[in-house]
Amino acid sequence: MLSGIDKKLIYNLSQKNRNFINKISNKKITVDLLFQILNDFINENNMVIADVGDSLFGGLDLYIRRGTEFLSPAFYLSMGFAIPASMGAQLANPYLRPIVVVGDGAFQMTGMELSTVAKEKLNPIVILLNNDGYRTERTMLDGTFNDIPQWNYTKIINLIGKGKSFLVKTTDDFYEVLAIAEQNSEYTLIEIKLDKFDASKALKRITESFRTKVRQ
Repeated sequence: MLSGIDKKLIYNLSQKNRNFINKISNKKITVDLLFQILNDFINENNMVIADVGDSLFGGLDLYIRRGTEFLSPAFYLSMGFAIPASMGAQLANPYLRPIVVVGDGAFQMTGMELSTVAKEKLNPIVILLNNDGYRTERTMLDGTFNDIPQWNYTKIINLIGKGKSFLVKTTDDFYEVLAIAEQNSEYTLIEIKLDKFDASKALKRITESFRTKVRQ
């Protein structure tokens, strides 16, 4: 559990969105649990912007309240799309707050655009899936080429000088941090620490189907 958090924030949020209640308690966070909790958190005032990998495949089952408010580079699967896209999306429609889902590999490509996010006074909630590298490729063909340098992601706010950041390892942490992010007027970076082989059911199906072909 995170310390020093006003429990009234969670209560007030659950009153605002009645689906968002503590259904999953005190468990290690996984991709499937993450999206289950996120699905209850999203409301009609949010848009979801997903990068590639499990950010996209895990996010396919999210219930989007507006018909066009899920953005992703699904055709070209270009990494690094989500954070820059959140700026354009929120500037185009400031009434919708972006929830950005991005992997650690994609974040290392364009994550520093949070500096421009802060400059423009935007407030996306950035959910960073940290699974120590390129999870999409690990199932198909694993090796050191799937590993990436490990950043201290939550320290980025010290570099930029604005925003809030949190490290999440359990479901209870995630509930509490989402409650804080809902009240925060600046951008919020939420680093989710995941097992390097954890993945959504959708991503597992896709990578398993390609594994034999890749290894031939």
